[in-house]
Amino acid sequence: MAILQRSCCGCCSVRTGCIVIANIWMIMQFAGIGSAVRNIVGADGAVATTDIVSVSIYSVGVIIDILLIYGVKKEMKELVLSWVIFSIACTLASLGVTVYLTIVTLGILGAVEDDWSDLVMAIVMPVLAGAWIIWGIVFLITVYGCLVVYSHYQNLRDGVVEGVQQGMVMSVQPPPVDQAPGTAVQSW
Repeated sequence: MAILQRSCCGCCSVRTGCIVIANIWMIMQFAGIGSAVRNIVGADGAVATTDIVSVSIYSVGVIIDILLIYGVKKEMKELVLSWVIFSIACTLASLGVTVYLTIVTLGILGAVEDDWSDLVMAIVMPVLAGAWIIWGIVFLITVYGCLVVYSHYQNLRDGVVEGVQQGMVMSVQPPPVDQAPGTAVQSW
């Protein structure tokens, strides 16, 4: 049985929710690619390894999002499940990059001992807090997206199509011909 029966606050099926999630993620992936490429192009000489890793992860993410849409359309549960696995892996990688950047930034700030350190701290700390807030929002979107997509995977695995499980259809049968309506039939 699926974790969620409906998605997007109950307004659509988890199948439709998967397509919506894939499109939202694709937009976020392209935004991430654009941000990292802007950092790479704007770099004077040295390119940050984190930007190269980010472009790689976001590019693979776009491919996985396309495969999710294809998997939903063709009812290929393996492609649907692979999106969940990839999303979890990317979220963990993103956490690693954010932790790394935080540690490096705090290390650099700890090494600065001049009159400007208070001003630098006043500028950098809100930027770090903003990065963690953005990561938290992306994390929440990822958790919800994984719940929706995994619910659709469970439906595909269990043979449920748009909320109706195959083989479990209830129907009303008319009474037998030799029985009057309203009388009970006893069968042993």
